[in-house]
Amino acid sequence: MIERVAYLSIHTSPLATPGAGDAGGMNVYLHELAQTMAGRGVQVEVFTRDREAGEVEVVPGYRVVQISPGPG
Repeated sequence: MIERVAYLSIHTSPLATPGAGDAGGMNVYLHELAQTMAGRGVQVEVFTRDREAGEVEVVPGYRVVQISPGPG
């Protein structure tokens, strides 16, 4: 069984509100997938760009790591 998974979300954050800016189907799909996998005991980390770097634990076993894209 898979114990740990990492995803790169380079388009939008799975935490973004659908319909706002570029947020839409892909981030909703990734968010739902990560929640489902975490619910089945898989440790899930999603790495994405955000102006404010940091980490958010969405539910136990699923966290989003926000990485600053740098200047510009």
